[in-house]
Amino acid sequence: MPGWHQQTKKLVANGQLAVAGIVQEQHPDRAALYMQWQQMDWPVLSDPFNDLAISAVPITLLIDEHGIIRYRNPKPKDLQRFLQTTYSDQAEKQPVRLLPRGIEELESLLAQSPKNATAHFRLGVAYRMRFDSEKRQFDDFAKAMSHWQTALELNPNQYIWRRRIQQYGPRLDKPYSFYDWVSQARRDISQRGEVALPLSAEPSGAEFAVPSRSAGRGKKETALKHPDPQGQVARDTKGLVSSRTVIVASTNRKKSAVRVHLTLQPGELTTWTNDAGNVSFHLDPDSPVEVRDLKIPTLPKSDSSAETRVVEFELHPKAGQPLPDKISASAFYYVCTKSDHTCQFLRSDMMITLKK
Repeated sequence: MPGWHQQTKKLVANGQLAVAGIVQEQHPDRAALYMQWQQMDWPVLSDPFNDLAISAVPITLLIDEHGIIRYRNPKPKDLQRFLQTTYSDQAEKQPVRLLPRGIEELESLLAQSPKNATAHFRLGVAYRMRFDSEKRQFDDFAKAMSHWQTALELNPNQYIWRRRIQQYGPRLDKPYSFYDWVSQARRDISQRGEVALPLSAEPSGAEFAVPSRSAGRGKKETALKHPDPQGQVARDTKGLVSSRTVIVASTNRKKSAVRVHLTLQPGELTTWTNDAGNVSFHLDPDSPVEVRDLKIPTLPKSDSSAETRVVEFELHPKAGQPLPDKISASAFYYVCTKSDHTCQFLRSDMMITLKK
């Protein structure tokens, strides 16, 4: 994009060319922030559902005044030829067909055609969009990932779908850090005296994480002292906090690791007791896996709060051992109940399924 931007600035200023971009981005406002950072002033359209039906990016299209694509991925000499040619409108036009994008519509479509890979991808997009909105439902991210993984299984050559999974997956599967540029962009924009465009959903730890080849296979976490090795801490038998794990496996089946997104959500009558401590996550003793790249949410400054918290980490098999199908682990947290103001330190045991 930056290369074409520099080559076409004068043509755009002279009225010889109009430039527009289309991004296959789940979060359009992140693309807008990137454009602001790079000072690229052309309009950008968002195509998160992949209405263009492309399997890889980037691509460059030269479209004439009749809306007909004349060149795909042109070379500089093709651009000159394109500008010097007068085209007729007699070529056959193939309009883009917009497919369903609502959750109910797509679920209905999949009920009739369960192996429709495109519908699975689009339903994943719709669920993730709702997850990032105020209408979020607890299982939305898990459903999004499940449909994306099914879509890629049905069509493993789809680059767009593979990248969407890798965005949230383990380091060993990443081609690059998806959003490591965000902090630098904000600094540079601020230094220019501008206000950086806001993001509706901040990137998560997985989206910032760099590939394992750039980070020495990913940092192995120093083993934290288990807070309850004898299992004496009271269990959260009343479900004061709900938990949900989303497992994102490597898209390369030969690479054995998973990224775990553990969501902890307090109930309507429950609050976190921030002044007592943060949530923590611990594997059971003698677990056949090790934790890497552990990300614990930052504690709010208030003494209590009721936000959803996400703990992220990677699980890698210990040397000489395969990745197991399941592992046992526990989350620990300090909470208070609003009804009687009782505050407790509780343990929530969980069995995490790593493989389908």
